[in-house]
Amino acid sequence: MSIRTLAEAISHYGPEAYLLTVAKDGPHTSNVTIKLHGDHIGCSLGVSAARNIAREPNVSLFWPPTEPGGYALIVNGSAASEHRPMGVTAAKITTTKSVLHRPGPKPDDSDGPCASDCRRLTR
Repeated sequence: MSIRTLAEAISHYGPEAYLLTVAKDGPHTSNVTIKLHGDHIGCSLGVSAARNIAREPNVSLFWPPTEPGGYALIVNGSAASEHRPMGVTAAKITTTKSVLHRPGPKPDDSDGPCASDCRRLTR
């Protein structure tokens, strides 16, 4: 795959992602529209996601593959929320790791951190 940077990946996968946060009773998933701002990602939050981030700032963003057998985009990071005018709560996510991932054996040229077909992305 020719995508090497997070900016290229977001351009390819689009701004709609799934935000995974951790609630007291387990995982919480919400659909968000993201925007890349240099070294961080921004998005608006719902009440549950904002509450979860206040308690546990480690989050993941997930984009499913764009075609069968393709790579999913996974971005891990640390989020901070802030209240904006008009009652909107936004997240600022500082990325810690981003990869393209799909099931299957690890190719010889893979630099990913797992045993599957995983490719690291640079910022």
